[in-house]
Amino acid sequence: MRGYGVPFVIINPTSGGGRAGRLWPKVSKELKKHIGAFHYEKTSEVGHARLLAQHATSAGHSPIIAYGGDGTIHEVVNGMIDAEKKPCPKLGILNVGTGGDFVKSLGFPKSLKEQIQILEEGKSTNVDLGQVDYTNGHGKTERRVFVNITDAGVGGLVVRHVQGIHKIFGRKLAYLVSTVRSYLSWKACDIEIETESTEILEKTIAVVIANGKFFGGGMPIAPKADLSDGYFEIIKIQSMNPFYIPFFLAFLYAGQLIRLPHVQSDRVKKMTLRSKNSVPLDIDGEPIGFLPATFTILPQQLQVISK
Repeated sequence: MRGYGVPFVIINPTSGGGRAGRLWPKVSKELKKHIGAFHYEKTSEVGHARLLAQHATSAGHSPIIAYGGDGTIHEVVNGMIDAEKKPCPKLGILNVGTGGDFVKSLGFPKSLKEQIQILEEGKSTNVDLGQVDYTNGHGKTERRVFVNITDAGVGGLVVRHVQGIHKIFGRKLAYLVSTVRSYLSWKACDIEIETESTEILEKTIAVVIANGKFFGGGMPIAPKADLSDGYFEIIKIQSMNPFYIPFFLAFLYAGQLIRLPHVQSDRVKKMTLRSKNSVPLDIDGEPIGFLPATFTILPQQLQVISK
C-alpha cells in the first residue's frame, strides 16, 4: 500500500443505506477525472476504516479521503492519528451519509460533484480535534479523538435507539423518534463537572461537548461552536417536565436551545465528567462507553480539504 502522496479513498459501501456502494462506480470515474490516480479500499466491518486509514497514513498516502458518513469520518480521523505520522495527511471528504453533521459545520455542498471539485482545488482548513479518555464497556480506559460532538447522558441512549430503527424510519426521523423516546425514559442524575473549578450539575439529562454545531442529522445543538477557535462549546441540560419536550425540540431545531431555563452553556479547553450513575457516552454519533471521561481540545490538529 505504498502511497508517497497518492490519494487514498476509504469507502464505506453501507453508508446512506447502501447509497455509497451503489454510487461508487460513477463517483470513481468522476473522481479520477478531477484528481487523477488514486488507491481505494472498501470497509467490511465496524472499525475497518480506522485500520485502513492508519495503514494508508503510514504508507505515505495523502490526502486520505473518507467516502461515507459521519461514522466513517470519525474512524478515518482516528486511524490517521493512530499512525502518529508527522505531518498528518490532509483529510478529504465525500459525504454520502444520511446525517452529514460535521460537513454542515464546514459549509460543504450536498452535491457530490461539487465535493469532488473541492478535492480538486485542494484548499484546506485547519480544524480542532477533541480528545477523550473514557471508560469502555469493560471498565478500562481508552482514548479517541472526535471531530464533531460528544454527548454524555441521554444522547448516548438516543444513538443506541437509533441503531435499532434507522433502517425502518430513515436516520433523520429515527433521531427524532429516538430523542423523544429517550427523554421520556431517561432518569436524570447528578454529574460532576471539573474544569478550573468543580460543580455538581444536579438532575442532569445531558452534557454536550461540541466542536461542531450540529448533531442528530442536522439539529443545531451548539450554534455558537467554532471548529477552529480552540474551545469546546458545552451545553448542559437539566431535568424537565415531559410537557416541555415539544418546546425543547422546537427550540433545538431552531438553534435557540440556550434560551430555555434548564439549559446552560460554557466554553472550555478541558473538562472531566464523573457520576455515581452509569452514564453512557457517544462520540460523533457512535455509542462507545461511559463516564468518567476527560475531554481535551487539540487546537487546529487536522487539515480538512474544504471550500
